[in-house]
Amino acid sequence: MSGTVFDLTWMWHPDFHEDQTDTAGLLVHFKRTFKVISPLPTSLPIQITADTRYKLFVNQQLVAFGPVKGDQNLWFYDEVDIAAYLKPGYNNVSVVVLRFFHATQYAPSFPRLSSGGLRVVAPEAWATNLNSSPYWESAIDPWTRFRLDEPEDRFLNVYEEVSYGVRKMEWKPAKLLEFRVSTGNSTPWHLSPRMIPHLTVKPTEFFAIHNVQSSLHQDQWEKTLLGRGPPLSLPPESTHQLDLEVAFHTTAFVQAIFERFPESAMGSILTLTYAESYEDEPVEVPDIRRKAQRCDHTNSIHGPKDIYDLVVRDINDDCSYNSNAASTIIVRPFHWRTFRFIRLNITVGSHPLVLHELTIEKVNYPLQTFARIDTSDIETKALWDVSVRTLENCMHDCYEDCPFYEQLQYAMDVRSSALYTYYLSGDDRMARQAIIQLRNSFQARLGLTLSRSPTHRPQVIPHFSLFWVLTVYDHLQFFGDTSFTKISLPIIEAVLSFFDTRIDPTLGLIRLEDGPGIWNFIDWVQEWKPHGLSPAVKATGISTYTNSLYAYTLTRVSSIMSTLGLPQRAEEHATRASSVVEAIRTHCFDGSFFTDTLSSAATTANAPLSQHAQVWCVLSGAATGHLAQEILRKSLDPYITQKFIQTSTAMSFYTARALSKAGGSVYNEHFHRFWDPWRAQIAMGLSTWQEDDVSRRSDCHAWGSVPIYEFTAEVAGLSPAKPGWEIIRFAPRVWLYPRFAGTVPISTKQGMVTLVSAPRRGETRDPVAADKPDQDADQLPVAIMPPWNHDMR
Repeated sequence: MSGTVFDLTWMWHPDFHEDQTDTAGLLVHFKRTFKVISPLPTSLPIQITADTRYKLFVNQQLVAFGPVKGDQNLWFYDEVDIAAYLKPGYNNVSVVVLRFFHATQYAPSFPRLSSGGLRVVAPEAWATNLNSSPYWESAIDPWTRFRLDEPEDRFLNVYEEVSYGVRKMEWKPAKLLEFRVSTGNSTPWHLSPRMIPHLTVKPTEFFAIHNVQSSLHQDQWEKTLLGRGPPLSLPPESTHQLDLEVAFHTTAFVQAIFERFPESAMGSILTLTYAESYEDEPVEVPDIRRKAQRCDHTNSIHGPKDIYDLVVRDINDDCSYNSNAASTIIVRPFHWRTFRFIRLNITVGSHPLVLHELTIEKVNYPLQTFARIDTSDIETKALWDVSVRTLENCMHDCYEDCPFYEQLQYAMDVRSSALYTYYLSGDDRMARQAIIQLRNSFQARLGLTLSRSPTHRPQVIPHFSLFWVLTVYDHLQFFGDTSFTKISLPIIEAVLSFFDTRIDPTLGLIRLEDGPGIWNFIDWVQEWKPHGLSPAVKATGISTYTNSLYAYTLTRVSSIMSTLGLPQRAEEHATRASSVVEAIRTHCFDGSFFTDTLSSAATTANAPLSQHAQVWCVLSGAATGHLAQEILRKSLDPYITQKFIQTSTAMSFYTARALSKAGGSVYNEHFHRFWDPWRAQIAMGLSTWQEDDVSRRSDCHAWGSVPIYEFTAEVAGLSPAKPGWEIIRFAPRVWLYPRFAGTVPISTKQGMVTLVSAPRRGETRDPVAADKPDQDADQLPVAIMPPWNHDMR
């Protein structure tokens, strides 16, 4: 656009105002009709994006939805080829845009900029028909409210209440937005093609129906909703309630179709309640739950709701979203939903209501799982399968903490989720995007990245900036992309400087204090409620965890600098790490264990010890050799007399890393009992791993997918010893199982390693023997590396 003074590629409704106080946003509809003369084009790629979200329909078919969540630094657009959806003659293109209001704190999971907008750009020959212009008609949806009164929902605000009444959509020519792009000015949206593939959408089925309260028999509901049977005719003035179950925790688009006759739906109401489990009455909605057996349908369902007033007037009267608009009423929430169970409530008005179907389409990032493990053990397979499913359900536009409540990309979560993705698929596209988005969130006034990005509600957790640095390190190790890593160096140095400038000159330890806009969160544990911070740490401002995490990060940054050919910087970071580690040993060790803060203050306050301090002092190198092994053995021993505050699911990945680093036989000793909390979840009917065992808020959180890493990196023993897998570290622990076989992708380019191990006939193996050097040669595992000629992408 060289020499152009104004960008005129965005359009919007001319009378859109963000002054409604009963909704988090509005839907804006756009439509365009044009004639296509044969022959049809073989290809017609268009660029499309919107603020905040869009759905594109061509001739009543859903073609695309997006864009990927962006922010003021990077706003994504999609390139969509619509040629296959065109027909000779007149064609209808419709776009519905969900615009969340900018000047509110609602819907923090969905970033948006100061202006709403839709951008459509087509090849020059099709520009008149498709480009943003006043030839597009636009209308503000007067019926759909994005609920602010849902107690289960603090982050999404995607749940709908639709009430038609007498209001109508008023169509007006779209208004072109005008942005100066000369003399250093630009549009609010800094555009970039999407970095990750489009999400996959696959039809899936309901598994069972429970708790039917209806004048119709359960088998009638089952034939229609489970078996695609005949439509159900619901009598006038009747009410119906039932629970639909899917086999596994699911993220999916939901759609209900009703038959359309004059006045047939007048006064009828449909309510859809989404839940991850059955449960008792929550202690506090939404954060503190009372969950036991998740599939016990004698318990209650609690969750967010969509509420629809079913009337003859349908949105398809005005928009081309449904090819059967004359005969059906379609209920289709704009955003996908998360659930294991859906409670269906229908109140029928004064005329019969005919339900044709309620269908779901699973939606996820197209994660290709090339990794395989086989121990001929049903329990191990369950640990693996549930872990993969959990990760998949936390991958959509970005890595998500929990799809049910937040759908936010937190830096701590990203680190482990990215590692799990690398080991499953060798795919780094979402990880690269996450690294960029978190890097772009850097706050110059603090010298830290945000804890989560992208988001409409900024939050700062200093420790999470260090986890972002660790994610950069991991990416370099797995993919060897030094050019990509170099871009992050200034932000890495700034983050480290934030901590370095807060080192107490007398103690040599970082002192952090909570304050406005700063949350020094450590972990979700019962003893540190409500905000995940040890009282002993709050009293002194000095955290053993903080200092250990800082030293741990410094050693990895030292490795980054060495790889990038910066030996002086590498030495400086290594020296600083050693200094902090020595200060931890001096001030945070009571002679037997590491305390959460200064040992003198912890002893005076009679503060309990935590597993966290032991784990992170091993990881930082403050505890090594016999000491490292013993403090882990004792702090993790469930029968020990000394009570230790336990690490949660969120920290379990790092507990396992400490066991691995401590050496000796301590990892193997703990390996099988380490999975007891995961076994307990399977026994309680979970199909994905829960967020934590304290609040039990969410039943799906990818930081619990630790088995993916342990079975590939530790049991199979494969990790990059030099960036980009140039040298492969092969240190298997296959003696943990009588039989073990596995396949691990080592990158998208280099291939996969297949590992096979089996004991001699009639022989069993001691799990601790994996650390002994005298195993017979025919007992050793074999790694097979075939030539790689398959494109994982």
